[in-house]
Amino acid sequence: MGIYDDIKAMTGRESKPHFGADRVNPAMIRHWCEAMEDGNPLYTDEAFAGKSKYGAIVAPPQMVMTYTMPPLWPKAERELDPFARAIAMLQEEGYFGIIATTTSYEFFKPLELNNRISQKIKLSAVSPEKKTRIGTGHFLTAEQTYANEAGDVICVQMFTVLVFKPGA
Repeated sequence: MGIYDDIKAMTGRESKPHFGADRVNPAMIRHWCEAMEDGNPLYTDEAFAGKSKYGAIVAPPQMVMTYTMPPLWPKAERELDPFARAIAMLQEEGYFGIIATTTSYEFFKPLELNNRISQKIKLSAVSPEKKTRIGTGHFLTAEQTYANEAGDVICVQMFTVLVFKPGA
C-alpha cells in the first residue's frame, strides 16, 4: 500500500473535541474588531447588542477558530488529529510544501460571551496525486466542527490544503 491508500484508509476519522484556553470574552473581541476595523456595534456596544435578537454582545463569527487555538507558550502536548496526521505522513514522504486552497463556513449559533468553544477535526477526503503548477501532491480536506459547552454546534468549517512536492 502507498501513502495515498494509507491516508484514504483514515478518511472519516475524527479527533476528540478539544477546548481552547480562553472563553469568548470582550477583550479578545475588541482586539479583533480593532485589527479588522470592524465597527459593528453588535460586537462591542452593550446597549446596542442588548436590544438585538441575541440580547447581549456576541463575537464576530470569523473568530470561531481563535477560541480553540492552543497557547503558543508553554507548548501544549496534543495528540495529532487525523488531518494533521495525514499532513505529517505526506511530509515524511517528501511532500513538504503546503498551501491552503479553499475554506467555507456554515454558522448555526452565535459566539456568546463566556462560552468555551470546542473543535473536532475529521479527515474528510484525500485526492489521488495531482500535478499542479506549483508541484505534485495531494489535496486534503478537513471538516472542523465547533461547538459551545452545551454541545450546540456553532459552525462547521470545510478546509482544503494541497500538500505537495514543489516543482522545478
